[in-house]
Amino acid sequence: MIIMFSKFGYGRFILLLALLAITVCIQFLMHFPLAANIPFLFVVGAILVYLYIEIIVSNIFKQPINRKPSIEKESWKVLNVNCRGVEARALLNRREGSGPLLLMVHGWKSSAESVRERAEWFCEQGWHALIVEMPGHGKARPVDKWTAFRVVEHTVELMDALSSKLSQNEITEIVFYGHSMGGFIGLNLSKRIDQYQWGTKMKGWILESPMTKYSSIFEESLRESKIPKILHIAVQQRLFVQFGALHPNEEPVQLLSQLDTPLWGLPKQPTLIIQAAEDNILGRTHYDLLVTSMKEAGRESILEAHLLDQLPHTGAQVNSARTKIIERWINELLIQ
Repeated sequence: MIIMFSKFGYGRFILLLALLAITVCIQFLMHFPLAANIPFLFVVGAILVYLYIEIIVSNIFKQPINRKPSIEKESWKVLNVNCRGVEARALLNRREGSGPLLLMVHGWKSSAESVRERAEWFCEQGWHALIVEMPGHGKARPVDKWTAFRVVEHTVELMDALSSKLSQNEITEIVFYGHSMGGFIGLNLSKRIDQYQWGTKMKGWILESPMTKYSSIFEESLRESKIPKILHIAVQQRLFVQFGALHPNEEPVQLLSQLDTPLWGLPKQPTLIIQAAEDNILGRTHYDLLVTSMKEAGRESILEAHLLDQLPHTGAQVNSARTKIIERWINELLIQ
């Protein structure tokens, strides 16, 4: 997974279902004895609950309705590749000759344009840059059901296809940069990075205000949408079933903890975390979990974490404090 939960007017839907059920039940009760009414009411109630859960789950897999514009600059070239029947999209800015590659993924409801200026700082230092545009974002094609694993799959396919535009010999090393949901994608990618030929060149990870704990997003969304608590487990189990059908080659998800750091993924290479001190979207929970997980895994020596007061979660396109931290960290990383 993961899936992002879109708010939905469940109240109106339930009201309509309830009115329909009441109407049907009244008609039935008027024509049949009590002994027949009880099982009938039970069946009607079960069907309504099932439909309710299905609509909740289908809404969880939705992607953003309103898209932000993508990159429209000549220096950025589109890279498209077919990924399991869906067109994966990225924007490539390549330098002359060989150099390091920045692999970047933007956040939820953003686009490649949202992180372009951050990527172009690297380009000015002589880096190639590839920004993966998540399905249903920017100009990337939408998918029937959106999951974070789809973005991981797209990233892998795009990196494999990159050789048509940029040969492996022209890439000296790779650094991943993910913002928010992009950071979440990076964490799972770090779990499987050894599987890929280009993975041997992965030098480090930059995670800006990363999402690390899907379980808290899931539970908070259910509460905010006023889904009855008695149905939370049923929604969760149905979600896992649909996920298994979407990603049969992935390990079956049976617990929400599988979608949280560290089980979701934890970097083995040097990692820089830049966190908005006042994160009005994710709060501090996700940052704290990642830092704690790295320490408990004995990876504190490869971790550098910063809380920035002047950095919003939305990731200001230009931030001098962030740039200084990244510049120093990158310089130290590349001389190791």
